Amino acid sequence: MLSKEEFCGIIDALGALTVEEIYSAAKELSLLREDTPLSMPSIKKICEEAEKEKLVVAVSMEEIGESREIIDSNEIEDVEDAELLFYISGPNAFPEVPFELSEVIDILQLDKRDIDLSRVAVRLSRNLHRRIKNLDRKIDSFEKERVHEKDLENIEFRYSDILNQYYDYSFWLEDDMSLIEDEIQKLSERIEVLKSAQGI
Repeated sequence: MLSKEEFCGIIDALGALTVEEIYSAAKELSLLREDTPLSMPSIKKICEEAEKEKLVVAVSMEEIGESREIIDSNEIEDVEDAELLFYISGPNAFPEVPFELSEVIDILQLDKRDIDLSRVAVRLSRNLHRRIKNLDRKIDSFEKERVHEKDLENIEFRYSDILNQYYDYSFWLEDDMSLIEDEIQKLSERIEVLKSAQGI
């Protein structure tokens, strides 16, 4: 059975893989181990769960190294709108490369892809920026009226999720996420002002 650590190890060793490539690699690995191969739906489910846990991050063709040979990066203005086709190792991954992976790579003739993490950081920063602005507008709607307790809990939950994502991504991408820090600080201050206005 493929562990989460091995799942991440396969992706980490090869840089970026599509779901189909992950399925093929997992299948060959299982055959070499004389295990029952996982089905494509099972692999898709593993990918979805791993993405939720930030073990992997979905990226677009414009964010992997080989894309620079296909298109001029200046033609892509909104990378967050690009189709996410590949998975890369994420901030919460603890990769464990399977012993048989080198043989699997030879069988499938896979090459390692380089990742442009700066482009990934731009998209993730823009996604967080949009979430912050949406929450800002939500707070705007409450500034002149009494806020229900459940509404305030929802605001704090959404803020906490944004903050957790920021910490995960900023640790992973180092300085590339620093521009979003001021926005998060201002959002935190607005929430505290809102709570004070409600006598909390």
